[in-house]
Amino acid sequence: MKKSLPLVFLATLFPAYATTVQNLAAVPGAIQHPEGKQIFAEQMAGETPAKGFGELPEGLDVAQWIAWVAPNEDAKNLILSGAKAWGKDGKYIGVACFADNQVAAEQAKKYADNDCPENYSNGRANKLYLGVFSWQNQQLQPLARSEKPLNQLSAWNKAAEKESNDESVKPLAYYTKLDLAPYRIAPETLAFGVRGGYSEAYSGGGAFYEVLELYTIKDSKIINVFSSLVYQYQDIAGDWNKDGTRQHDISESKYILKLRSAKTQGFYDLERVDLQDKSSHIFRWSESLQQYVP
Repeated sequence: MKKSLPLVFLATLFPAYATTVQNLAAVPGAIQHPEGKQIFAEQMAGETPAKGFGELPEGLDVAQWIAWVAPNEDAKNLILSGAKAWGKDGKYIGVACFADNQVAAEQAKKYADNDCPENYSNGRANKLYLGVFSWQNQQLQPLARSEKPLNQLSAWNKAAEKESNDESVKPLAYYTKLDLAPYRIAPETLAFGVRGGYSEAYSGGGAFYEVLELYTIKDSKIINVFSSLVYQYQDIAGDWNKDGTRQHDISESKYILKLRSAKTQGFYDLERVDLQDKSSHIFRWSESLQQYVP
């Protein structure tokens, strides 16, 4: 008997918004949310995504950066690196994405568009490392790092690898950007987000799922404290028209994350709200798991 995953890990079975358009050209106008519009622009129009991981601060050498953030990785296997300023005092959050070998890294750099792409040997994201550091007076001051790649840390990936009744739940196949909204999950604890996703290909269409992971610093280590689906988009090709074009069934669901005033064990409760029907689910801190649970 298959096990069911907690709600935090389930893709929405009944999308909140759905419509049918008469042909592919009408699809962009039917998409409601910017995430879906961006997906369509990248997949259908060949638009290059923005650099969601930013750039290393001027003067910080790539070799120096990866020697600290991922000391056990071979520099020849690097796909990309980047960083974004975080808060005050010259703090940054940086990333380094590695393939399994140099050949795979070179191939990924040819086709990856500013993200940490899929590792086609295992169907999940390549190895993405996180580091929080200070950069002042041209000096790197390490503060915390993930030590292991994110595809080994995320609660989403761990749950997605278990048996599930929902066939659409999969490990993340790529990481796309840092999300540095002020996720102050406790009075003295500021988390930051990393967004990633996975996709499914259909005949004449496809589905894309975006997941938000929150990370925070604990004892000079970066830990995953929350993972949830925040957007999904499906395009299912339908009936053929007399002119040779094809109808498309478009559906979307989008969720936002709110921090509530109520606390559990010192951490603010989180509320995931469906923008379409305003339904919501509450997540509370588990001290034993050191992460949020539904």
